[in-house]
Amino acid sequence: MQDQTGKNKPKIVSNAAYFAEVQRMLQEGKEVRIRIKGQSMRPFIQDGDTVMLRAYQGQPLPLGSNILAKDKGKFVFHRLVGKKKDQYVLAGDGNLVLHEHITEKDIIAVAYMHYPQDKEAAIAIHQPWPRLRGLGWYHIRLLRRILTKFKSLTPKN
Repeated sequence: MQDQTGKNKPKIVSNAAYFAEVQRMLQEGKEVRIRIKGQSMRPFIQDGDTVMLRAYQGQPLPLGSNILAKDKGKFVFHRLVGKKKDQYVLAGDGNLVLHEHITEKDIIAVAYMHYPQDKEAAIAIHQPWPRLRGLGWYHIRLLRRILTKFKSLTPKN
């Protein structure tokens, strides 16, 4: 869409319509690149970065995988940090407390490439090192909470 100055004007689409189209394309067997919005996957994936998704087809998911899922009617892109019976546990890298508990039927897609805005090279986030790094970050959440609390209590110059 162009405005009167001839410049491209962004088109605003509802989350429901956007993710309906993402799901349709995935169901057709296409890979889909989406832009990440928000801070929940920091420090590894920033607001505005993009990731490439493949449809989830029931394959075993290694811990640390980045997945697109639906939780309580909302779409989330978070890391798989655990599995308890038939429940998958997700958490955003930037979240210090929150978890999502979903079932396999809630999983939509798995990310395999990350395209940071500030770098030219893509990152294969489905590989062991990025997954393990993310899991390590998740497992020091308590320490991160303590440091965040301590930082908020120290006077600023």
